[in-house]
Amino acid sequence: MEHINRLLGGISNCRVLVVGDLMLDEYLCGHVERISPEAPVPILNVVGREATLGGAGNVVRNLRSLGVRVSFVGVTGEDETGEQILEMLGGLGTEESGVVRDGQRKSTRKVRFVSLEHGQQVFRMDEETPEPVCKQVEERIIRLIQEKGDDVQVLLCSDYLKGVLTERVLNAAFKTGRERSTPVIVAPKDSNAQKYKGASILMPNARELSRLAGTPMDGLPWLMESAGRLTKSLGLEAMLVTRGKEGMSLFEKSPSGLHRMDIPTVARNVYDVTGAGDTAIAAFAAALGGGAELRSAAHLANAAAGVAVGKRGTATVTIEEILEHLEEKNSQARLTEEEPWTVHSASLQ
Repeated sequence: MEHINRLLGGISNCRVLVVGDLMLDEYLCGHVERISPEAPVPILNVVGREATLGGAGNVVRNLRSLGVRVSFVGVTGEDETGEQILEMLGGLGTEESGVVRDGQRKSTRKVRFVSLEHGQQVFRMDEETPEPVCKQVEERIIRLIQEKGDDVQVLLCSDYLKGVLTERVLNAAFKTGRERSTPVIVAPKDSNAQKYKGASILMPNARELSRLAGTPMDGLPWLMESAGRLTKSLGLEAMLVTRGKEGMSLFEKSPSGLHRMDIPTVARNVYDVTGAGDTAIAAFAAALGGGAELRSAAHLANAAAGVAVGKRGTATVTIEEILEHLEEKNSQARLTEEEPWTVHSASLQ
């Protein structure tokens, strides 16, 4: 039985090492009042702009918002976007010593043009170098993981396929976790499942799971069968699948088989799903780092995602918002096995 106050106290005392793809998310907001005379496209009269950390940087933002101490390893280019990213990381109280500057790469920047009338994107512009980092940068990343892997309770790999999490980098992270008995959680984007062999916990969404397992999202059994197959082939301890409006499903490996726990969504409304996965994995990692069991950590992650989708853009959530959200859903201020979830079992044989 884990009381919520004990869990939250553990979160504030833990440290998480995040390794992954840094991005800058920029929003240009304005009014669409006419069509261009030059081409059949809307004209956006920009009245405001905002920039935030995205990708693995958004995971860092969410961890800091939850009160977690964070170390980071990633890459930026030697450009203005990279400078903005470094400044924002510094503003979060995160050391910049883990960021490798590579003059041969563009820092990843996503610019979203948003119509205030409709509250929706009308266009997006990307700048990036998605190719894998060069061997020299790869070696520096690996050394940083080894150096910063001490004194952390969780190692989190946030893969956005922007070139940082190569197989060698991931293997170094997995090895560091094994040597220090630290769980390694991975947010996967690659369809090459073997790339993630050696992780402790995989946290894909349903579509990512379908790609990883090579199975269509068809019928009721596919989720259990796909999770079981990947858990066995990759040697995972667990998998947490985010399923949008259907909530989340946690799969835990045990001697008696694969145990499944379904957690229904607690979102009050869905305004924007951008970055909700980052919020969920940050809350999950924070709870595990604070000493929570997998089931309690999954429940907290689900609640955090429910808050995040009610906000615009790559938003963060706080512990206070999560507690308020749970109270609104008539949840008890305790994360225990009495929570309304369903557990299934299936053989891994």
